[in-house]
Amino acid sequence: MQKGDLCLVTGITGYLASWIGKYLIEEGFQVRGTVRKLSNVNQMEKMTELLPGVELVEANLLSEEGWKEAAEGCKWVFHVASPQFNVKADLVETATKGTKHVMHAAFQSGTVRKIVITSSEAAMVFGHQASKLTFSEDDWTNPDGISDYYRSKTLAEKLAWDLVKDQTRNPRGVELASINPCIIFGPSLLPGVRFSVENVKNIAEGKMPMLPDMVLHFVDVRDCARMHIAIMKDPNTNGNRHLSFSAKGSFLDIASAIHDNYSDLGFAPPKKIMPKFFMWPLKFFNKEVASVYPRIGKDTTYISKYPNVYPYQYTDFSDIIRDTMDYLLDNKLVKPKSGNNRA
Repeated sequence: MQKGDLCLVTGITGYLASWIGKYLIEEGFQVRGTVRKLSNVNQMEKMTELLPGVELVEANLLSEEGWKEAAEGCKWVFHVASPQFNVKADLVETATKGTKHVMHAAFQSGTVRKIVITSSEAAMVFGHQASKLTFSEDDWTNPDGISDYYRSKTLAEKLAWDLVKDQTRNPRGVELASINPCIIFGPSLLPGVRFSVENVKNIAEGKMPMLPDMVLHFVDVRDCARMHIAIMKDPNTNGNRHLSFSAKGSFLDIASAIHDNYSDLGFAPPKKIMPKFFMWPLKFFNKEVASVYPRIGKDTTYISKYPNVYPYQYTDFSDIIRDTMDYLLDNKLVKPKSGNNRA
């Protein structure tokens, strides 16, 4: 990658993608970002203010329209756009069609050299036997019988690898690498509560009276964004999948970190662990519960095969939670429960 190169960032108004766009511009790259609707004037004005010089183009994951024009002249494609847990859409159809449209546009562009696709730990660590506790980039989620979100991430990433290896579709040999973030926390550049951050908000507000007994892996959104760029720059990442995580903790640890740092504001989240038997009957009716049930009460370990790709700057669990809470408080997305506003 060289300064001045044109980079495409799909879904640039998103939590993670906006940080990728910000860092690319700061490093001297040209950035073109896709949005669902250019007619959202307020959002477009906010984006051009946030990302000086960004070019915004309209493209929808479910439609072929706009993707050829979006990829034209680009050398590097960051495919970040993907449906989240809380959207009302066919997650599998949206994720897979979007991946196909972006990949085909990149292959046909004549200029794109490499694609970094944002996948997820969801494509690695679910649908396994309960006895499996250690995971790496060699692991793939079994898409049968799991939630639509985990299934969408798995099938979309598998499709990307199949497409890039198909010489009839990819005659120029465009390279591919994937990044598989764990739970992403940290401040947002755009107002609002993104899905992962909503977990911190809900715990802080006491909306989770009992906490699942699960070990989780986390990454700060700023590190995850920079890691995308590091993967794009490094030819040794071509053809590889890359776990992205820098901290490990549990729902109880999140509640404790909030209490330890914000009790003066009245935050005292419940710290009661949900008994596993409470979840047992739910797994027969709820695919989300069925997907995570094998991990309840287990200490899972993630081991990256490529630990030197990116040196994390935000690695302390408590700091990540504190930065997330500070963002929520600064933007009045959670309100202090006492009179102390830390003015």
